[in-house]
Amino acid sequence: MRTSSCCPRLALAIACSLWCSPLLGQWVVGAEVGADRFWGGSEEKTGAGVSFLPYRPTTFGVGLKRQTGKLALGLQLRYGSAGLALEGAEGVVAAPGVFTMYSLIPELVYQIATVGPANRLLLRGGPLIEVWSVADEESQTRVGVQSAVSFMVPLGGRLAGTVSAGAALIPSPFGEDQLDSDFERRPLWRRRFAGGLEFRL
Repeated sequence: MRTSSCCPRLALAIACSLWCSPLLGQWVVGAEVGADRFWGGSEEKTGAGVSFLPYRPTTFGVGLKRQTGKLALGLQLRYGSAGLALEGAEGVVAAPGVFTMYSLIPELVYQIATVGPANRLLLRGGPLIEVWSVADEESQTRVGVQSAVSFMVPLGGRLAGTVSAGAALIPSPFGEDQLDSDFERRPLWRRRFAGGLEFRL
């Protein structure tokens, strides 16, 4: 009886020690603020180079990743509010706060190199799932790809700072009936810069 009662305790102790083991990785949480810039999204059929596109959102994100050696698996959630711009060779006319964006980003993170004793250069990539909504209109869900390069600097203890530069591609965020008949939808390209903090649990 004593032996059988000890078995569950021993199994629980082994499971806890393995879960907390550095060999299985370490949890990291983070938060960031980013600035996105777009091109594409739509194009006038005449070929005059005029397009409607989302305009300069500031994004806010949180993330969670599991770090094991040079590799990590992560999940980011982002929110942003973008304007709507009519852009052409003669300039840009923009209306603020037209789009609301929600992003879900599963990603693989790989450490490319170390710079100095502890700074790290990271390559990130994976699918990008977004919901674009406009007031009083049906939301548009889009699936694309994204990648980024990040530079991580330890700030002391378990805290680190990050700066990132990246790009992404999704189908046009406009619905079929959201554009004037003179325009047709085009893939939406994006570049972004972001800064944030990460904390090792």
